[in-house]
Amino acid sequence: MKTNSMGKGTFQITSTNVIQYLVMGLFYIVVTKTNTLTPADLGVLSVLSFIASILVLSTLALPTALTKFVSEHLGRNESQKAASVQRTVTRTVSMLSLGGLMVATVLSASLSQYFWGTAESFQLIILISISAFFMNLMTLYNSGLRALCLFGKMSLVTIIYILSSRIIAVVLALLDFGVSGVILGYIIGSFVGLIVAITFIRGKFPNPDNKMPIKPLLQFSLPLFLSSIALLVFSQADILILASITSDYALVGIYSIAVRSLLVLSVITQPIMVTMFPIVSARFGLQDQKGVGNVVKMTSRYLSYTIIPSCIILSVIAPTALNVFYGPDYVPGATALSILAISIIISALFSLVTTTLTAIGKTKQVLQINLVSATSVIVLLLSLVPLFSIIGAAITRLVVQVISLILAAYMLKRYVSVQLDREALWKSAIASTITIPFLFVLESGIIEGFPVVQVFAVEILVAGFIYVGSLYILKALNDQDFDLIRQSFPKSFSKIFDVLQIIMTRK
Repeated sequence: MKTNSMGKGTFQITSTNVIQYLVMGLFYIVVTKTNTLTPADLGVLSVLSFIASILVLSTLALPTALTKFVSEHLGRNESQKAASVQRTVTRTVSMLSLGGLMVATVLSASLSQYFWGTAESFQLIILISISAFFMNLMTLYNSGLRALCLFGKMSLVTIIYILSSRIIAVVLALLDFGVSGVILGYIIGSFVGLIVAITFIRGKFPNPDNKMPIKPLLQFSLPLFLSSIALLVFSQADILILASITSDYALVGIYSIAVRSLLVLSVITQPIMVTMFPIVSARFGLQDQKGVGNVVKMTSRYLSYTIIPSCIILSVIAPTALNVFYGPDYVPGATALSILAISIIISALFSLVTTTLTAIGKTKQVLQINLVSATSVIVLLLSLVPLFSIIGAAITRLVVQVISLILAAYMLKRYVSVQLDREALWKSAIASTITIPFLFVLESGIIEGFPVVQVFAVEILVAGFIYVGSLYILKALNDQDFDLIRQSFPKSFSKIFDVLQIIMTRK
């Protein structure tokens, strides 16, 4: 598990996420543009997603424990111990997930009555519970592939799942099966993904000689489980409180589209977090403090040059983006989307810090941070949503992300000496800010009368040109950046990067 495997792994997972969010985006574009699902239907789907998120908690965060302990044991060449962890976690998670499915089935009528005032929608809750059950198992086996640093196979599982689930879902939706058809597509896709993941993991571990006790695994995972509850509150409470306070599922649907639109930015953040976690775990297990610091600094540099411009540009062109992809009915969510986009910058840095804390085993500290975040979310949502509706929900996310980042950075400094790449942060921030006045001019209607798709394309091209040009003027990129890029991409791209390196580093 060498640090340079981050490059290849990050490229594989980034490519996967591009496909994943492209497919998900196309799904929402199709169902909104054709009005196959109305904003109210999307509001219902958001509530069902919340229920599925609760069922994900039934794993007690043990898949993360699997990645942590297996990667550490493999880093010390302890394959038997790694296999024992894998078997124990697999059996435990399977039983817990089945129990969660049974409980959800029993409570389905009551949940339907609470959310929609009728028990007739109980079958939707049962269907989403079955989907969550298969997703739990697929995530479990993917955690084993992640611990083995088999990022390519892990990526393939995700691609197969997302393609099969969304294609079937959109076909059934277009055939007038509505929300039920969408969830049925999720079920089929997650089952197919699970079968593929099991196939890939089979034979990768030896038969363990001894049983791994569950207690040390739970000591690690239970704080993460409680953190997951807090994170669920943070990520889903706004949807739930909006639905409860307003009972306007069309408004909930518009807000949920704004939130889901930002998932595309996970293409930037999630892959590097996935690849750095086992590497940091292995280095910390070898007591390589300097190695941990190098990984964190390199990751922060990557995030600075990617997530900052993406979020700032999206925050300015939010109205056009929503109009292009979902239609004019969703443009009222533009202000909320702008605020949420800025919050993603803070969220990315927060993920970097908490991923590092988790990798070095400080899960109790992560729990403390997330409990503060969850409490803050509830207080702010109950205060701001009645006054400002979806704008209040978006402001809540931004404020709580800032609070969480400050707490997480303070916690990490107590255990590991790490630094973010400050040069990359300020240079990227300046280059991104320079794009703002030009985008505001374009958004103000200077090219009014052109098709909205053309306006969007012009805005992206202008922003990209200005950002890259600003990086050139600031001498922001160096040889090490291009070395990392070469590790991430196939060798056939080397000549292109050679030319770019000469231009950007002024050699």
